[in-house]
Amino acid sequence: MIVKIILSIVVFIITWLALNLTVNSVIAAFKKMGRELGAPKTFKAIMRVLFYLIAVFVVLAIWNVNLGPLLAGAGFSGIVFGIAFQEPLSNFASGLLLIFTRTLKEGDAVQVGDTSGMVEVIHVNHTLIKTWDGKRVLIPNRMVWNREIVHFWPDSIRRKDLPIGIPYEVDIEKVMNILKETLAEEELIEKEPEPSIIFDQFADSSINLIMRFWVSRENYFSATNSLATRIKRKLENNGIFIPFPQLDLHIKETPKNTEK
Repeated sequence: MIVKIILSIVVFIITWLALNLTVNSVIAAFKKMGRELGAPKTFKAIMRVLFYLIAVFVVLAIWNVNLGPLLAGAGFSGIVFGIAFQEPLSNFASGLLLIFTRTLKEGDAVQVGDTSGMVEVIHVNHTLIKTWDGKRVLIPNRMVWNREIVHFWPDSIRRKDLPIGIPYEVDIEKVMNILKETLAEEELIEKEPEPSIIFDQFADSSINLIMRFWVSRENYFSATNSLATRIKRKLENNGIFIPFPQLDLHIKETPKNTEK
């Protein structure tokens, strides 16, 4: 009895050591290849289930437990459980697909359906997304797999469009040159790909242009704020003010009818 208890404890200790060694080796191998494991927390959870399941079978063998009757009875039970757990099994399979196809990774900024935020963790049953306003949304993996997924940062940089309106009375070419100088002076935006300024439309109160430039993820908001401040200051220094919507009202008097 004591020997079996000791052997059982040793089996679980070896299982724990083998689990950590395997997980750490896989993560290290991915880093060595220059790649990132999509969901390390979920991968570790799956490996934990597999390793300890094997450990349980080994311990049962040590205690001479006959699994034949259990496995025979599991045939019909498996059908019942398969029907009862159809949804969880579907979520589990979808979770594996999300992980191994690298459709989602922990830390990705994404939009899944109507939910937008950061992927915190991909569990075997659901994906946890932290929205931009701090909420945590649990989405079943089956729904994540079947929905359209938008990645906001597929690369390290992303294009930003900044609309700007200029008065009709100013020289467009002069304004474009000022804006190009402003883009060249701004240190927080990327110089490759090259920023551009394009005409948008003749609006009611202004000529609308669009400034297109690329920014890194860490500078996304700070670059936009800095550039907007710099543009306004530089335009005003050149006597150019960004117009606001205005309406000119013309009143036409009609001649009064004179009685004859």
